[in-house]
Amino acid sequence: MTSEALPAASPSPAPPPAEAAALLGSRRVPGLDVLRGIAIVGTLTANIWLFQAFSGDEVVSDWWGGLIRGAADGKFLGLLTIMFGIGLEIQRQAAFRHGRSWPGTYPVRAALLFVDGMLNYVLVVQFDVLRAYAIVGFVVAFVLLLPERRQWVVIGAALTAHVTLLTLGSERLAWLPSLVLPGDVPDVGGRPSWADSVAVNVHFFLSDLTPGTSDAGTIIMMGLVVFPLGAMLYRKGVFLAEGARLRRWLMIVGLGVGIPVDLVIALSGDTRGLDRYLVSTVVAFGLLALVAEFYHRRPVGALGRPLAAVGRMALSCYVLQNVLARSIQSWVIGSPIETALDKTTGTVLMFALVLVLLVAFAVTWQRFFRRGPLESLWELSFRGLTRRSRRAPTRPSDEARPTT
Repeated sequence: MTSEALPAASPSPAPPPAEAAALLGSRRVPGLDVLRGIAIVGTLTANIWLFQAFSGDEVVSDWWGGLIRGAADGKFLGLLTIMFGIGLEIQRQAAFRHGRSWPGTYPVRAALLFVDGMLNYVLVVQFDVLRAYAIVGFVVAFVLLLPERRQWVVIGAALTAHVTLLTLGSERLAWLPSLVLPGDVPDVGGRPSWADSVAVNVHFFLSDLTPGTSDAGTIIMMGLVVFPLGAMLYRKGVFLAEGARLRRWLMIVGLGVGIPVDLVIALSGDTRGLDRYLVSTVVAFGLLALVAEFYHRRPVGALGRPLAAVGRMALSCYVLQNVLARSIQSWVIGSPIETALDKTTGTVLMFALVLVLLVAFAVTWQRFFRRGPLESLWELSFRGLTRRSRRAPTRPSDEARPTT
């Protein structure tokens, strides 16, 4: 989509009366931080198997390992995608409240997020969602300028394209261009060093952004559907008292219908990603409603506080969990632990260790600082690029989050 095809930036329109309550209540929503934390920890649950803490084939033959993977696969990716869409709407509403144009400087935020994702992909691990979210966020920021009826047209067109690409399968889309940098792929052989891995990652860091043929490309298509839907749910008051009926229907469809359908597709064999990138996202909407309902009239509580701490530092914790997992992987491979434990047990223990370190870091850091380390660096970069010197709010607000 070219810039000429996008609506021009303009002041954010006043919300319809039915959405006024959601707008007025947008400063703090207790369940939002918990949901962000659940999404971040949940992605670790799904991604930990990709780190292959124990060298060799990553396929887990144990029934309980397969159960864990199947239960987590796609659901938390979907939830994280929804939370990014909600975050985009929070920023649009913040622009409205302060009389600023929208999307205004949001393209700068999207560019910074893409750079963050690129660095995570190149320097840490060869998979990343931040670049995909940056691209989707840039496009959907302009989609949110449209009347809601036209937003539904965009969602319908994106959903049709998404399902079509999933159904066709990557083997039928091999003719699509792959953005691989020119030159020979570095030959690392054996156990590659960190420098060797970086050299390979540099070569491929744009290659997986083609829709239909890669994870990141598929996430882009999925995000064009889910981002606007997440924004709509927030506008409709899914976290407010008047959103009780909406939450109930989301739970009925997402959990009551989505989970059985996801199970049937997963057991069918050739899923073509329909479980991970479509039905699991439907389940994620149900999870969102369930958590929103649970925390509607409850305090965050002892269980929610660590998750909320992770959620308030979503960007830092997303990158940190990858750094920790990669570091533990490098330490385990070649050590006696590699042969002492089977893959499933070792990977689960690896997950537990990363989770403990992640939560401990988030809780400890926030005793001394209001923003996470990457969030602070991100905000300084944003202000420098936009030459804005806004005074920080007296208390953390949802609108100040760069990632979700």
